[in-house]
Amino acid sequence: MTAPVDQVMVSVAEDTLPRVLDDLREAGLVVDTVLEALGVVTGTAEVRAIPALQAVPGVLDVERQWRVQLPPY
Repeated sequence: MTAPVDQVMVSVAEDTLPRVLDDLREAGLVVDTVLEALGVVTGTAEVRAIPALQAVPGVLDVERQWRVQLPPY
């Protein structure tokens, strides 16, 4: 059985993105997009890896991106 995976958005402190990016990958983040001007990285991570992402120095917030599916009409 595989572990649950979530889309996440990680906000990092100003001027720390290049250094933090490698640490996030080591903590379990599979990077999709790097928005350097905003200090934001998006990607996927196992749910159990989220505390490790939050513990990376320079990380301000890790937000799980929720998916909402409406029934077709």
